[in-house]
Amino acid sequence: MPASSAQTQIAELVGLDTLKTWSLIATLFGDLDGEELSGAQIRRLLSHIGLKPEAIRVALHRLRSDGWIVSTKQGREAVYRMSPTARAETRTVAPSIYRDPAEPAEPWQFELFRDAPTNPRAILLNRNLGLVPGGAGNSDPETLALRLDGATLPAWVESSLVSDHLRDIAQRLSALAAGYTGQAREIDALTTRLLVLHHWRRIALRPGSWAHASLLPQGAIARCHVAVFDFLARTERMTEAF
Repeated sequence: MPASSAQTQIAELVGLDTLKTWSLIATLFGDLDGEELSGAQIRRLLSHIGLKPEAIRVALHRLRSDGWIVSTKQGREAVYRMSPTARAETRTVAPSIYRDPAEPAEPWQFELFRDAPTNPRAILLNRNLGLVPGGAGNSDPETLALRLDGATLPAWVESSLVSDHLRDIAQRLSALAAGYTGQAREIDALTTRLLVLHHWRRIALRPGSWAHASLLPQGAIARCHVAVFDFLARTERMTEAF
């Protein structure tokens, strides 16, 4: 891919949504899966998408202060890696981020409840109505479970699960991920993977995204999942590329 095309694709990914430097670094280390990076490597990668050295320094300081990363000195250079706590948390959410679309979709059902949902994963649609993962049944006599059984999902329910803004990002991310044909320069390939993964991570960790993908298998979230999974399978994890 010519440099100009690579730069255009990277610019489109940067423009998909607001990027927070500390969150990008969290995505980067999550893809490293326990490996470490020097400050110089982090600066090289993030400066390629236009982030300033000061913003990178502040983000690293914040993550270190929060106990999310730890650092050691190797000569005059700092080397960073995830803390044990951060690594455990990252491994907990990794199945959602790297999930294979071929896996059976989790069933979801409506529940009417009198006071509050008993399932901690319930997604509230209004005061007494929620969507919860189905299949396990509900033993609460004050709660009524209503299975969808192939019924068309009302538009207001879809909007309650994911915003129009998120669906738009998912549609645009799908096109960018599906259109990726490789890049000649390693820095462009690394940056592209980081940005695609970062935007997908933000979608995959939203409470309503998987309910949306399950209930609307041809919807924007489900299509994005397929496109991103294929993209990730065609690109190297950060730990393999650095």
